[in-house]
Amino acid sequence: MEILITKGKNRNTLTCKRNDGTWTSINLGPDIPNHDLAHYVVEKEFDLQHGFYGKIKSGMTIEQLSDKEIIKTLEAETWLSEIMARNLQAIGSGASNTDQFIQLTAWEARNMDGISIPHMKLSQIEKMKIDFDQLCKQWDEIPQQGTLQLFF
Repeated sequence: MEILITKGKNRNTLTCKRNDGTWTSINLGPDIPNHDLAHYVVEKEFDLQHGFYGKIKSGMTIEQLSDKEIIKTLEAETWLSEIMARNLQAIGSGASNTDQFIQLTAWEARNMDGISIPHMKLSQIEKMKIDFDQLCKQWDEIPQQGTLQLFF
């Protein structure tokens, strides 16, 4: 699946083009798409096929994944990807560090039913931090109306 994040003057757009030719798109508003980049990094690193991008790849729309009623029905791996993306963002912002990622993820997941935490090594967390920082830097360097292209 091709992921396109386009930088606008006051709005950014996320578009996901599936291999079958279908696509889904949403206006992200003026925010930097760090959360979407964090999802990409953690879902790729841990092969989470039912995370945000995995759900889109399987046919769900971004709008469906924003619907409170649908969100309630999503499986544990989707919630795990959310927890991990948030914690990767926390590392990226300096609110926590790589050493805390595993502990914070485990703590948050324990409070939710059915979430199975994958075996995580500190080296994986450090790699995700590097990958996330590089993607954020790439995003910062993209000119207005430019697009960051990723593949999932």
